[in-house]
Amino acid sequence: MKIIDVSLDISNETISFPGDPKVEVKRVFDITKGDIATVSKLSLSSHTATHIDAPAHFIKDGLTVDKLPLEHLMGKVKVFEVPKEDRITRSFLEKKHIEREKAIFFKTKNSQYLNSSKFYEKYTSLSLDAAEYLIEKGVKVVGIDYLSIEEFGSEDYSVHKSLLSSGIIIIEGLSLLNVTEGEYEFIALPLRVKGCDGAPARVVLIER
Repeated sequence: MKIIDVSLDISNETISFPGDPKVEVKRVFDITKGDIATVSKLSLSSHTATHIDAPAHFIKDGLTVDKLPLEHLMGKVKVFEVPKEDRITRSFLEKKHIEREKAIFFKTKNSQYLNSSKFYEKYTSLSLDAAEYLIEKGVKVVGIDYLSIEEFGSEDYSVHKSLLSSGIIIIEGLSLLNVTEGEYEFIALPLRVKGCDGAPARVVLIER
């Protein structure tokens, strides 16, 4: 069994989606300075680094991250490589023979600059017709290798709203650079932040 950690580091250098709070990790007690223990203070957005979007992110009265069904956040996943496209479309997905998949992760050209200190606005995103296709196919979890699954500059966030209102959980910020297309098992557990719209998560792929 091989375990592949596809989570991003959280540090003071972690990039944030424009407008979101910046990450701050500050040491407040330090054993090297004579304190009895080392303790750090964390300040960050609920959508920092590798994270999970709960329906409450965009849907009024939607499930919060602490209420998500954990059985949807582990199991089988297919990783699809999207090497050239700027947008993942329905026509692209129709060629992938998606049938009763629990989870789908997209490895795109985003993986090349996910760890950059500069936010890249022209990242590959999911189109609305692709989101609707995934809903039709009964997918429960959709993941992508950048900080948003939605096209940058969207005014209506129709992809998020469409997926989340249909009960599909979104995972963003997946570190898939060294992952090849194929079938895996996955575990994606967000922090249990009560009543929150999302949370950072530790996500792993398991290759048997």
